[in-house]
Amino acid sequence: MKLHRNAIALAVGLTILGGATTASARASGHGREAVEMGDSRLKFEINATDGDGGVQAFIDADEWRSVSIYDPGGRRVFTATASGRMAEQGGTELFLESAEPPFTDLTLEQLFQRWPEGTYRFRGRSLAGERYEGSWELTHHIPDGPTLVAPLEADGPQDPRATVVIWQPVPAPDGSPIIGYQVLVVEPNTGIDSLPKVTLDVTMPPEATSLAIPIGFLEPDTEYEWEVLAIEASGNQTLSSATFTTGS
Repeated sequence: MKLHRNAIALAVGLTILGGATTASARASGHGREAVEMGDSRLKFEINATDGDGGVQAFIDADEWRSVSIYDPGGRRVFTATASGRMAEQGGTELFLESAEPPFTDLTLEQLFQRWPEGTYRFRGRSLAGERYEGSWELTHHIPDGPTLVAPLEADGPQDPRATVVIWQPVPAPDGSPIIGYQVLVVEPNTGIDSLPKVTLDVTMPPEATSLAIPIGFLEPDTEYEWEVLAIEASGNQTLSSATFTTGS
């Protein structure tokens, strides 16, 4: 099960492109000085428990009409364009997460070949015609998945008023330090609800190895899934997940 840690901020007719259009050609235009995007990021997310991986991108720019991402060779790899009513208002934030095929179908080495290391450039246009620019240095520094210590399903029912999740620290991958851990606890789907209920989402410092779940977050006699993501300095992250059940 994949826990939904982010919501797509905007859905506007997204198109994946692999054409030969270069970033420099796309950025040329009306001679206006480009405005730096509020945010522009690209990172890998690996699921150590399920054995799969993909990429995530995040863009933040005021009233954008279109935004694109270019790889280190200048090839456009993604474009989003506001259309319909959204074109009258413009976009702001955009979160995009790729599909995550299992490593049996797409190995980590093949994923790296598809997304080479280097500077990815972000370009866009506002409704007023301003040019937006941003960049992000994508690396292949992938942390190990955290070893989850407790609670595990085999440990039996947990006290909903006194549950502590514990994991082992992750070594720095390729010398790139771990900058933090993201901890999530989610109640799985029940009844007619179509999405899991995110119960807890906390970012912990790199020296942390445990988190006491606050009283009131867990309900009795309920199964939960929890995961810990190790995040390295360039933003890449690897998660491990497990389940536990609360007692009465």
